[in-house]
Amino acid sequence: MKLQPAVKKETLRIAAGTGIGAAVMLAVFALMGRMSGPVALSGILGSVIAVVNFLFLGVTVQRVAAQAEEARGRKIMQFSYNIRMLLMLVWIILAVTFPVFNWVAAALPLLFPRITIAVMQLTGYYNKQGAAPENADPQKEE
Repeated sequence: MKLQPAVKKETLRIAAGTGIGAAVMLAVFALMGRMSGPVALSGILGSVIAVVNFLFLGVTVQRVAAQAEEARGRKIMQFSYNIRMLLMLVWIILAVTFPVFNWVAAALPLLFPRITIAVMQLTGYYNKQGAAPENADPQKEE
């Protein structure tokens, strides 16, 4: 299955927002005098996991949209959700269990995609239906 341009574009936006969030988080850790190798490692890996989670969500939505059967699509979405939440739970358990990670720096990036979406909604980037306005992308493909 080929990744649709909309999924690529939104994943890149989420990756940018998550990267900015991670940079701010690491700066706050540094300002508090708590920056360490485990904090940096946890922040980076947590950010990667958050973006991959969003990408898998996009791929699942793309796959479900191609389904003819609504009930099957619902099952696919539910299964995907369960697997994605399980993987994030495993990440948090690993971060809490192993001292090579900082659990706070591991968990916070999982919130950054939602924060990015909220900021985009508050700034008017997304309209009420959830789509980006027509003039939002100056390099829009014709």
